[in-house]
Amino acid sequence: MNKHFRKIVFTILALGAVFIIASVTINIFLKNKLETFIQERLPENMVRAYDDISVQTFSGTLVLSNASLIIKNKEDGIEHTFINVEKLKISEISYWDYLYNNEIHIETISLENPTMAYYKDRMVPSKDTINKGIFRIYKPIIVDKVEINNTKFAIYEKDKDSTKLYTKNLSVEVNGILVDNNTIIRKIPIEYTDFKATSDSLFVKVSRYENLIAGNFSIENHNALFEDLSLKTKYSKRELSGIITKERDHYDLSLHSLSINAFDFGFHQGLFFANSKHVVLNAPSLEIYRDKLVADDQKIKPLYSKMLRDLPFELTVDSLNITNAKIKYEERVKPENMGGSITFENLDAAISNVSNTYKSPTKTNIKVTADFMEKTPLSADWSFDVQNKNDHFSFNAEVGSLAAEKMNSFTEPNLKVRLEGRTNKTYFTIDGNNETATTNMKISYSDFKVAILQKDGGKKNKLLSAIANIFISKDSEKKNDFYKEGTAESTRNKTQSVFNFLWISVKNSLAKTMTGRQQKK
Repeated sequence: MNKHFRKIVFTILALGAVFIIASVTINIFLKNKLETFIQERLPENMVRAYDDISVQTFSGTLVLSNASLIIKNKEDGIEHTFINVEKLKISEISYWDYLYNNEIHIETISLENPTMAYYKDRMVPSKDTINKGIFRIYKPIIVDKVEINNTKFAIYEKDKDSTKLYTKNLSVEVNGILVDNNTIIRKIPIEYTDFKATSDSLFVKVSRYENLIAGNFSIENHNALFEDLSLKTKYSKRELSGIITKERDHYDLSLHSLSINAFDFGFHQGLFFANSKHVVLNAPSLEIYRDKLVADDQKIKPLYSKMLRDLPFELTVDSLNITNAKIKYEERVKPENMGGSITFENLDAAISNVSNTYKSPTKTNIKVTADFMEKTPLSADWSFDVQNKNDHFSFNAEVGSLAAEKMNSFTEPNLKVRLEGRTNKTYFTIDGNNETATTNMKISYSDFKVAILQKDGGKKNKLLSAIANIFISKDSEKKNDFYKEGTAESTRNKTQSVFNFLWISVKNSLAKTMTGRQQKK
């Protein structure tokens, strides 16, 4: 081996040795830096642990194995948040940006198989956290992408039925993340460009009485799709009546899918907002049961315009559609039976301007078509101005041919009244507000009779039935008039629901039209 060749070999070996030593040294340096950050830079109320840290210097990759984080209250030391991750990988750290741009720039952070649990009742917000954020950021952190794969996430409450929210097999991707000392003090402590999420299950405890369950859901590009949803009262009808001290509806809602399109949310000047261009409820089936034998809830029930106006956040939904819906409403009035029901099928609704951000005179408009009691076509047009403090509304409806017997499933068990005959066509317009309503009705009917039943709901009370039919015209026709018309006034009972107000208005106008006598308001 000649002298020149030996110099080349020694030089290569020396450079190789320097490279190896430098790699090991930098690895040790970065590992020590990360361990120092974990031990010293994270706040004292964050308990952290891990099995191992590995560093790949020249690819700029850090890996933590079996990492865990427990967050405690600063004031009392109670633990409220628990996070465990099988592998936390930080890839493509830019040393150039760290040294020369004074920022931490990371291409990807990935978390594999994390489990996260948050105990809502245990957390006590710290004044220091509210004013200064969770902790101080020494350099801005830019992350191109965060991937969280196969997550189990749960929120718990103090109650016996403690699970507030649960989802599994949740995967989330967030892009374009920025965290600095300006973002860390916000209610949403990061900025991001977009995100997407998928899961095969979701459980939400909506209230003490109802749970929401969803199957697959996906969120991407500001569009969300939830499939196989259900919102149900977790008690049977009889169980609920035995638990509650005031009237409360029993719900059984199933929904093929819910789509929320072109949505956005966040905070504007400290106030939360939620927007969507279009929301669709596809093929909902809803059964509502109310036990009227339970004491009335005497709280004031606001009209929908006031409900929207008084929301504690800004809501803007440009349009909402309900397609192919079924609704069954049951009401129990008498103790000897479980009540009667009315039904709507093939119901479609188009609702515009579901919002408390539009200014007057923009109105919320609701257009509905349905089959009432199986075969009777019904259409309605309902509108109101959310910003109108008097809660003025207009409700127009058209009802097709209805065999009166179809209503007996509701009137017999609840009112002890049996109907005969047919209404051919009914039109009515309700012009109302939070206090009163005026209803104009036009109705065509034939061979109409009323049978007042005895208290046991069996045989007809002949005397009362005869008296009732004296005041009811058998047919609507008189001379050349095909329709009978009438106008009635109604006063709202504010402790009753919106639909009770509509029903009372229709009932009063129907009685006035058919008998010529104004019913009690």
